Amino acid sequence: MLNMKKNCISKIKLTKWPITNFKTLISLFKVYISGYWSWYGKKEITFIKKFAKIQNAKYVLTLTSATAGIENALIALGIKAGDEVIVPAYTWISTATAVARIGAIPVIVDIDSETLCISPSAIKEAITEKTRAIIPVHLFSALANMNEIMQIAKDNNLKVVEDCAHAHAAKYKDRGIGTIGDIGVFSFQQTKLMCCGEGGACTINNIKLADNIDRLNHIGYSVYSKETKTKEEFIYSKNILSEFQLAILEEQCNTILKQTKTREENAKYLEELLKVHPAIKCQQTPNETTRRSFYNFVFMIDSSRLKEGKSKYDIISNLNKFGLKAENGWGIPIYEHEVWNLSENAYIKKETTIAELKSKKEVITLPHTLLLAKKNDIKKAAQIIIDSVNQNIE
Repeated sequence: MLNMKKNCISKIKLTKWPITNFKTLISLFKVYISGYWSWYGKKEITFIKKFAKIQNAKYVLTLTSATAGIENALIALGIKAGDEVIVPAYTWISTATAVARIGAIPVIVDIDSETLCISPSAIKEAITEKTRAIIPVHLFSALANMNEIMQIAKDNNLKVVEDCAHAHAAKYKDRGIGTIGDIGVFSFQQTKLMCCGEGGACTINNIKLADNIDRLNHIGYSVYSKETKTKEEFIYSKNILSEFQLAILEEQCNTILKQTKTREENAKYLEELLKVHPAIKCQQTPNETTRRSFYNFVFMIDSSRLKEGKSKYDIISNLNKFGLKAENGWGIPIYEHEVWNLSENAYIKKETTIAELKSKKEVITLPHTLLLAKKNDIKKAAQIIIDSVNQNIE
């Protein structure tokens, strides 16, 4: 087992995020002087082509956020007020609140103890005659069990919206994530692996759904259909990105695969260094994963071994003394979040024992920028983690 003393190791300097470069600055300048800053300009068209290739999707539609993407995906799929949509207990709250925003009912279920993604068995137990859709979240880029989820969906005639906010460039059985379900939804918020401040995208392989979402995003207009008459069943909104945001994203398409490879290699190295410790378990990557993008590095401590009066927060505090910027992974299930304000009759909560334990007592996250560091810094990080855990367990 590795060991170290606090005064033997310097702070780790993490890569600044987002990464900025001169090429993107020039691209933004060109957009500015072009005078065309709005919908479906040159940068959007180029980005769509590049991102579609990365994710192996036929169609990509950009929009203001992943939250708006989930809402519009559900509407496009025909989910209506009173329908039940199954979501995991451990995710960002928008996965569930987007369901409630359209009048549907989020049904909150438990997670898998190793991947931290939605549990297929919990999905099965939650299905009723009102269930219409499932939203699996590829949490911290550990991919949900899409084999089982798609079979459950097929057996019960359910729609599947993949929440891919953490999974840019990931692949499951050589298929781009976000193309396995009916619709995939990505986030380009400030902290994400691809980002432009705020933004999102939907990946789709069905032209009708692409047309529906494009109309929902842009007050009834669509580049995917020659039909100009709007559809009566939809109330349209406006959720489009500007050319400035898309100029930033278009340039990031050129670097995401290289960064992903680096993160994967460093994550594997860090996992190897940590697996010697019996009280540390890394978030598992399903065997079907052919490329994992690693939005953060996640490990869990065995809470049963913590000293009396100690918690994961003592470990987090020590990690941060060395510049690791560790966090608690939200620290609670969605229904206990401080901005969760759905009334008790607006959602259904099933048994969530695993989500409660993992989120509150065991999960610790390290930023994805750590995985862009040099191998020596990864080794230092492992030493810091092991020593910090040792200080707080029996």
